[in-house]
Amino acid sequence: MIPATADNQNKDAFRLFNEGRYRESLALCYRLLETTRDPALEVLAATNLFSLGKTEDAEVYFRDLARKMPESSHVHSYLAKVLEQRGDDGAIAEYAAAVRLDPDNQDALRSYAASLIARKDDRGALPVLKRLYALGKRPDDCRHLTAALTRTGRAEEACALYQSPGAGLTKSREYIGALCAAARYHDAADEAQVLCDETNDPAIHRLYLAALARADAAGAPGAYASFLKEKSDPLIYLDYTLILQERGEYLRALATVKKLIAIDGRPEYRLIACELSAALGDHANALLAYENLIREALDAPCPPETLRQILRSYSGYIRTQFPPGEARARFLALVPSDTNVVSLLETAQMYREQGDTGEARSWYYRAYRADYLNGGLPYAEFLASQEDDRECEKVLLYILANVRKLTDLSRVAVAVTKKDGSPDRMRRLTGELIRRLEERREMLGSAERECLAAAYLNAAADALSREDYAACMRNCLCGIDVLPAYSRDCRSDDFLILIHRTKEQMLTDCPVVNAPRTEKKVDSRRPVQALCDVMALSEPEQKILTFLATHGRASETDLRRLLGSRRVAGIVNLLIRKAAAQGIMLIEKKGMSAEGEVYEYCGT
Repeated sequence: MIPATADNQNKDAFRLFNEGRYRESLALCYRLLETTRDPALEVLAATNLFSLGKTEDAEVYFRDLARKMPESSHVHSYLAKVLEQRGDDGAIAEYAAAVRLDPDNQDALRSYAASLIARKDDRGALPVLKRLYALGKRPDDCRHLTAALTRTGRAEEACALYQSPGAGLTKSREYIGALCAAARYHDAADEAQVLCDETNDPAIHRLYLAALARADAAGAPGAYASFLKEKSDPLIYLDYTLILQERGEYLRALATVKKLIAIDGRPEYRLIACELSAALGDHANALLAYENLIREALDAPCPPETLRQILRSYSGYIRTQFPPGEARARFLALVPSDTNVVSLLETAQMYREQGDTGEARSWYYRAYRADYLNGGLPYAEFLASQEDDRECEKVLLYILANVRKLTDLSRVAVAVTKKDGSPDRMRRLTGELIRRLEERREMLGSAERECLAAAYLNAAADALSREDYAACMRNCLCGIDVLPAYSRDCRSDDFLILIHRTKEQMLTDCPVVNAPRTEKKVDSRRPVQALCDVMALSEPEQKILTFLATHGRASETDLRRLLGSRRVAGIVNLLIRKAAAQGIMLIEKKGMSAEGEVYEYCGT
């Protein structure tokens, strides 16, 4: 038999992959890569690893390929998929790189848009979804675009998209949602009724009834009651309860919510029952229901936001029914004064609303000590309301220095940038916020980028007040650069106004964009011990790193002898991942040999 040519074997590897036979395709890739370094085969091997669920090995391969093939959209897209499966914030930056390199890569665009929407970054997803729909005109892409437009307050644009000539789109939940958001309730009800008949989907029935409640307020209660006679849907029971409550029909609302509680007794539904009993003047039952609900919510796991709503509602209720001292005593007797941050914050809020700011401050501080983030942000807000800027800045700086997750950093950024007052009141805090956000700039969503732009705007205004014109111009240009599309509060005009005022006040031209810079040459190679300390390496990892740094290159067999273990591949993969998380490229895989994989130290 004549052996297959390399070209035919390559085709076989791709054919096996396309047939879903990933293990066989991977084995063939490994065999071929022993004699050739074909980049297409390397990418295929990494993709096979991902498809087999070997995400750690796939990540190492894709990171190596991204360094060797930085212009490959496919490589960045798959590296993003791997990181996303691990919950790594770096996934969003890799998706962004993939679509920058190939704006027509529909798989990358679709994954990027889905990732942005999962992060609730609809503003960031809009340009991507618009590009996707323009490329393929797929109905599912149109539905996602319609929903994102609606969620970002562009309901009329969403309706126009569906109604555009040649769109040929069928009715959908997203279109009905857009019609409701555009206050076109009659149209929404008509569209939903047709879709209800076609699908019999309870979610569509809910949309239909919600639209009908706005289009025909008098007939809506009857429609809800008729539906609930046939089907017991908790969310439709909830909507019906809220409509009756809004209409002031508290007795019917209470009867309806009791039926809902019989189906689903979650705390937020029971809270509605408490509030309805109070509205009906049945204070004995209302007080008993409130207190039983709070005891159960404190004993059983309850989401913090739900517990906060319950305590806030109870506090407001007892303040209307009892003198301040008695209301306070009831609250303190029921709500524990331990390390439950929600209880501490609501106790502080109660004192604050009663005008006792000294006691309120004490409880806010206890909440801060119990949870530096969830208790610290409300404490900082209280300090700002008391014009204690020095302590407020100190607290926010501590929080900013200790947050690690991007979602937590985002919360702090929002808290800092929404503060009013002159820009110089918290100069250190603004500078530190800019530094922390710039560290993760590639991972920031639209909300975080707008916070960063707002911080630059504050820094620019502060620089102008100090007549530091170069700093003002630089901060304005940086702010415009980072400002996202579809920004809400911060506008490019805000920066242009400052630039115009700066130009008017400058006595001489001060270059910013092309200002001369002097850069020091830095040796990029790091001492091995320093690397071990930075990455907190285990003893086997330190041995491997030291060996590679000394010898430059080693095979898998060499490292097995060094460690006396066969688990070398997994340890090296983990070592590469730890280095990548620190932004360091330490070890490069150089292919297969008769003694297993070959690793080379780069140490940069």
